[in-house]
Amino acid sequence: MRWWWLVLAVSAGCPAPEAQEPVPPGGGGYAQPQTPAQPRLDDTLVEFRFEGGQIEFELWRQNGRVTQFAHNRYAMPIVLRWSFVTYDNLSPLTPVEGVVVLPATDASGQSQSIALAELEIVDPYQRYRRDLQYRAKFGDPRARPAPYAYRLPYPAGRTFSVLQGFHGTFSHRGSNEFAVDFDCPVATPVLAARDGTVIAYNAAAQGAGTTPEFLDYKRTNFVLVLHDDGTIGEYMHLSPSGIEVKPGQRVQRGTRLALSGNTGFSSTPHLHFQVMTAGEDGASVQSFPFQLAAKPKRVEEPVQGRRYSAWE
Repeated sequence: MRWWWLVLAVSAGCPAPEAQEPVPPGGGGYAQPQTPAQPRLDDTLVEFRFEGGQIEFELWRQNGRVTQFAHNRYAMPIVLRWSFVTYDNLSPLTPVEGVVVLPATDASGQSQSIALAELEIVDPYQRYRRDLQYRAKFGDPRARPAPYAYRLPYPAGRTFSVLQGFHGTFSHRGSNEFAVDFDCPVATPVLAARDGTVIAYNAAAQGAGTTPEFLDYKRTNFVLVLHDDGTIGEYMHLSPSGIEVKPGQRVQRGTRLALSGNTGFSSTPHLHFQVMTAGEDGASVQSFPFQLAAKPKRVEEPVQGRRYSAWE
């Protein structure tokens, strides 16, 4: 799983003393002096948005100070690595970079607001500006996989080879170290390899390639299933509009999730599967080795080049 740095350049503030209408979001403004007042929302940014949730960045101002908050609207934790790469007419009162775990939205839809930084406005009659840069990863960095024999993620009677296994030289390094690619043709049904809850998916991506722009997570179609041990089953490179489940849906081993495809960072149609969670640094993913129920009485780590026939 990869996610590139995004820089959100936003001028934020409030109207000049003689103005009555708020400045449009991102348009900048002047921070007029105030007597003690209620907090005011100066700017909202919606980012890292897929089916199932989003991250909301909110900038609140009160009595000459601004505070940057973040909300996680997914039903699972997210690790956020953030920094203010520039800030004008602002004096930091707290660190201007860091890594934080954004708690999951609970079953009632409540999301905890996490304060990232607080800054003081230097000149209340001038515009202030902050440029926010971030990376985000799905998952609880503390999660570790429980022993489990995963089913083959395609229907019984179908046989496919492992194109690329653990430590594959093409792309299975670092965050994808223990991923497996099956050579499924486009439109092969993709089945859940383990019980869990669907927490996010993307079905809007079109096309594939091996140039850097295809590393953006938005360029691939995927389904993420949260397992009971806190790890995530990641199914990637799916067909456009081929997702057959919804966020929040409980799925069982063998539930049909989607159709395989060839989207994102890919050189040929295939199904990518791995067991993972976010790294503690907010920039990486922890990929875990896993075992397949290759036959009724055989459990093994997937082997590159070997053909596997689904039997369940």
